[in-house]
Amino acid sequence: MGRQYIAIGEEASRGTKEATTVAFIPLWDPFKPKPENKDDPRKQVRGEDSILGDTQYRRMSRGWSSPLVIPMYSEAGTVKAGVAMLVKHLTGKCTSVQNAATGQYAHVLYPVSNPYDAANLGSKALTINQNQNIGTLMENWPWVGGRLKDLELDQQPGVDLKATFTLMGQFLDAVGAELGSAVFPDEGLRFDYKGFKLYTGAITRVGTAPDYTDLTFSGATLIKPDTFKVKIVAARTDKLRLSGVDYPDKTRTSGKYDLTGEFTIDWEDPASGFSSYDEVKAWLAGITELALCAMWDSGTQAGTGDNHSLYCDIPRALIQGDLPAYDPDKDPIVTVKFKAQYDPATTKYPWAFLFKNTATTI
Repeated sequence: MGRQYIAIGEEASRGTKEATTVAFIPLWDPFKPKPENKDDPRKQVRGEDSILGDTQYRRMSRGWSSPLVIPMYSEAGTVKAGVAMLVKHLTGKCTSVQNAATGQYAHVLYPVSNPYDAANLGSKALTINQNQNIGTLMENWPWVGGRLKDLELDQQPGVDLKATFTLMGQFLDAVGAELGSAVFPDEGLRFDYKGFKLYTGAITRVGTAPDYTDLTFSGATLIKPDTFKVKIVAARTDKLRLSGVDYPDKTRTSGKYDLTGEFTIDWEDPASGFSSYDEVKAWLAGITELALCAMWDSGTQAGTGDNHSLYCDIPRALIQGDLPAYDPDKDPIVTVKFKAQYDPATTKYPWAFLFKNTATTI
């Protein structure tokens, strides 16, 4: 039976392997990077009988891509900041602050238009150290130069929160000895359906926009959906340039950040305090928006009186809607679809994540 685990390192300079300071995160699915090497035949006229076949191939470029599918935790093992660090490589920015009263740290992450400026990520990237067995021997395969393209969060009833990070990278560095001494996060830091809540309405954001330090819901309305899902696409591409290397060394933004999502809910949504019926009617009549905030509470304290938590704040969710699915054998269900809009006046972001944990910085 195959054995595999990963350790994630943040490269100070893209393409320079980081296999020492690493965060261990359990995998939901095995990590299966796809090499994107371009091997071309020699195209020259040398008097050869080319109809018999090519005589030589050359490796003209390297690259790789892969989803990284994990159960979502508040912190990683060894390097606590590892999970939020993955999100930071999508947004480009993170602001951290400690709550002087309770002791835990809050890290707010939101998209910026210049993620690879020196003030943000700069030239940083990710090494995904893939430790796997060859028979009884464990080896480390370091996939370097990783950058985030998109993220999907999927919460289903009765299971953990599933996070899918899609990466693109430069090359596989030299295979070496297993990193060993893997320390994974405590199970009390895992997010799942039991600690999930979805709010709309009067969501209170504490602090100064966009670097909020907390979100509270005393005046908000709790929605009780069957499922919840968001996907964020950063619209980035890697470019191979005439720069003396055979792997992509320039990441370009080819479009806007795009957050789309949906939640399924009973058409009549009894006792939820939220009317999917009214929302669908409003959507059919014209453009309509909701303020949405999903939060996961691990139930484990990160500070005095405050728990390890994750928030996904969408201040202006444009409802794109759907009609209810009628079935003679089932209660009708409606899928409320939405898309984030930029909020330049109030929150100053289209969406943001907030982690509460014990990591001092991300």
